[in-house]
Amino acid sequence: MAAENKAAATPPPAGIYVPVPTFFAARASAAYDPVAMPLDLDAQGAHAVYLARAGIRGLVVLGSTGEAIFLHASERAHVLSAVRAALDAAGFPDYPIVAGTATQNIAETVEQLRAARDAGAQWGLCLAPGYFAAATSQEGIVRWFTAVADQSPIPVLVYVVGSFPAASSQSIPRPLR
Repeated sequence: MAAENKAAATPPPAGIYVPVPTFFAARASAAYDPVAMPLDLDAQGAHAVYLARAGIRGLVVLGSTGEAIFLHASERAHVLSAVRAALDAAGFPDYPIVAGTATQNIAETVEQLRAARDAGAQWGLCLAPGYFAAATSQEGIVRWFTAVADQSPIPVLVYVVGSFPAASSQSIPRPLR
């Protein structure tokens, strides 16, 4: 992990974690714009609190269900910050948030991990660079994740997606930092 956080990486607490969709303004909203849909951060926060109160152990925000690839970096930060603020205000100050950081290059993934940490997430969910998986050896995938983990300010979780069989057909042979 990055020099600013050399503490041993810890996994999220055991329990059920759910992927959270990203909420956008409703059509009836004055803020609605069908071309550039604004986020509905109030609904985002309320949904997170609802899940926490219902007994869900943690949230996966901005994963492949969260439409993160369609959001600007500042919008991703707003979503994570809104979730963290709502949970804190509702009495869940240490509630686990895993932030999706699925990009295809190391530098951008690390940028997203830093932004996720700054917005209140404790873990980052990283996807293997799947478009190059067929041409990448298992060692190359390990090196990619290791490079990300070495620079990340928060622990990194490997996101295995079935649609990238070359990247996910074998397990990573050692835990990441």
